[in-house]
Amino acid sequence: MPNYLNYLTAIFLAAAVFIVYIPLNTSDFVSFDDPNYITINSYIKSGLTLNNIMWSFKSTYFANWHPVTWISHMVDITLYDMKPMGHHLSSVCFHAGNTVLLYLLLLLMTGKYGQSAAAAVLFAFHPFAVESVAWVSERKNVLSTFFWLLTIVVYVYYTRRPALIKYAAALMIFALSLMSKPMAVTLPLTLLLVDHWPLGRFQSGQRSVIKVAVKVIVEKIPFFILSLASGIVTILVQQKEGAIVTLESLPFSHRLMNAIMSYWGYLEKTIVPAGFAVFYPHGDVVSGAVTKGLCLLLITVTAFLLRKRAPYLLMGWLWYMLTLVPVIQLIQVGGAAMADRYTYVPLIGIYIMICFGLGGLAGGRPVVQKLAGVMFAAVVVVLAALTWQQAGFWKNSGTLFKHAADVTKGNYVAHNEYGMYLIKEGRLDDAIAEFSKGLEAAPDNTLLNFNMWEALNTKGRKEEAEKYFLKAVPRTTYNTAGPSLFKARGVELMRAKDYNKAVQYFLKALQAAPDDPELYNYLGLLLGAQKKYKAALECFANGLKANPSSHISWELYFHRGLILREMGREAEAEEDFKESLRLNPDSPIVRAMVK
Repeated sequence: MPNYLNYLTAIFLAAAVFIVYIPLNTSDFVSFDDPNYITINSYIKSGLTLNNIMWSFKSTYFANWHPVTWISHMVDITLYDMKPMGHHLSSVCFHAGNTVLLYLLLLLMTGKYGQSAAAAVLFAFHPFAVESVAWVSERKNVLSTFFWLLTIVVYVYYTRRPALIKYAAALMIFALSLMSKPMAVTLPLTLLLVDHWPLGRFQSGQRSVIKVAVKVIVEKIPFFILSLASGIVTILVQQKEGAIVTLESLPFSHRLMNAIMSYWGYLEKTIVPAGFAVFYPHGDVVSGAVTKGLCLLLITVTAFLLRKRAPYLLMGWLWYMLTLVPVIQLIQVGGAAMADRYTYVPLIGIYIMICFGLGGLAGGRPVVQKLAGVMFAAVVVVLAALTWQQAGFWKNSGTLFKHAADVTKGNYVAHNEYGMYLIKEGRLDDAIAEFSKGLEAAPDNTLLNFNMWEALNTKGRKEEAEKYFLKAVPRTTYNTAGPSLFKARGVELMRAKDYNKAVQYFLKALQAAPDDPELYNYLGLLLGAQKKYKAALECFANGLKANPSSHISWELYFHRGLILREMGREAEAEEDFKESLRLNPDSPIVRAMVK
């Protein structure tokens, strides 16, 4: 195949990705994670600095350790400030890069131009990819995949002409993938899969197949060590932050059946691309789980039996099954049953099965090849149109969660988030209606009960509202939402100038979340307003001690400086103002206090 055709194909693929994702040019940030990742995170908001880079490597903020992802967001802020279009552009660039990398990788390994280009086209245009590309907080997914594919490219070159520098480069790029998103822990297994096909390293002509197999597996030990380390760190961080759902809340039997349903559900949506949503609630997993599990087993057995005649089927199927393991929710993180973003890498295996399988069936028959080409082109046009449409739903939180509520049943998260959006738009009655729909599906959900209380309270329906708050509060000590609810009630009372009650709620929140510096900040402000200066200073100090790298540390120093100045301790106040300015150099309020 002429080199110029490869270049033209790569350019076409990249350009087509940018065209299909044009709707993101006018998309905003959304309320799901984007505030914590970008809009209210002071380390990200202040851009790429040495201090912020150091924070990214030390921080386990938001139950994640992914320093490379944090740095990518800092770069975006430096380039585009808070303009959402720029952040979306970066993610689209990574998706375009991943598409080109996948095409070049498959072509490098197989030499099959048509099948390689077709698999890359499916990867580029399938609406399953939209969540990973359109959701700015999922930068970690497209970024990790970029390094994932690049690792395999370098590894293939290493296998053809072994050299320590190539091996070391592949290992280092793999580390970058893990530091972008720990889902990359299964990458060593994908290296073994490409060793089987298309590299054929297990059938290298050596006298002893076992000897060759041992060599190939031993070669991966450093990769597996990195995966193990990343996996341990991830689990420890998520346990510490309370992100892992307990077995008491969601039994293992339910998780196992949900895993089977998810494996099958992803396949169904791949073939019939419809009903994509930002959140999928847990539903009935009993009916159909056994049948679908048997179907998955049948596919596995069939792929194994055809491993010699069509090795790409076994390789693609195992790629899909194995790379989904970290996110199949056997270890439940968050409340979702499944998620579109989890399929970004795994579906590469299915695309390989489809494209190389069709290529194998067409063989050298020109008529069949032309017919397959026409049908494939029609499918791609449909997929591109669906991706354009799906990307459009990410315009803002309102369009995103309304769509999710429309295409799923009992989606209490979508109803809650859409209700919150409606409140910001001043549509209080519509918001109450959305909270009601959410409560029908999840009557004990803490956030829904609290938001309903807040909405009704705002409407002046205080007696009706109180039952929702009372229903939310008793559960708050048993889940991670509790401290935030007490905090929200405290803020509400503080705004109403009921300072004594506000203090009580902040103290309740501290019992459940003693390391939350924001609570100490609120308490310090309240105590300072009541001229209890000594107690206020103690609160600010405790807040700084609880989490020195918190994104609100600058506020704690600033507010403590105000109290110290009020007490006449000018020198100490000046030191606090200087430290606050160092942490938040763009604040005109802080700058005005520094002499």
